[in-house]
Amino acid sequence: MKTKRAYSSTSAPIFRFRSMLLGISLLAVLISGPLLLVWKQVCINSLSLKMEYTNDTLAMCNKKIDSLRLKCEYLSSNERIERIARSSLGLDYPTPEQIVIVRVGERRGFTAAGWTQGVLAFLRKSLFGESG
Repeated sequence: MKTKRAYSSTSAPIFRFRSMLLGISLLAVLISGPLLLVWKQVCINSLSLKMEYTNDTLAMCNKKIDSLRLKCEYLSSNERIERIARSSLGLDYPTPEQIVIVRVGERRGFTAAGWTQGVLAFLRKSLFGESG
């Protein structure tokens, strides 16, 4: 009988410790489950708010782009530029008397002597640093 009491007295603290550890872990699981669900919901809500803010910012940027395109079309219209040129700068289309035709002399044949002299002059300037 003594052996049973000794055995039961030494196993009782271990059994109590195990049951207490099991109880604490069960309590931790019961508490952490709902906390994790709440944390997940908070993350989802904050991300949805960020997404709405980003969508609003994108919509505002698209409106700004459209207004800038419209303004660019207005500022680059030919009628507006012509009106400013006539009123502010005093410009007008040229009259036939103001048009001068410049004739360029005919191109002569390719000469090897002129070409070689040009290349030699270039090499002399670049290699020896001569000027002129």
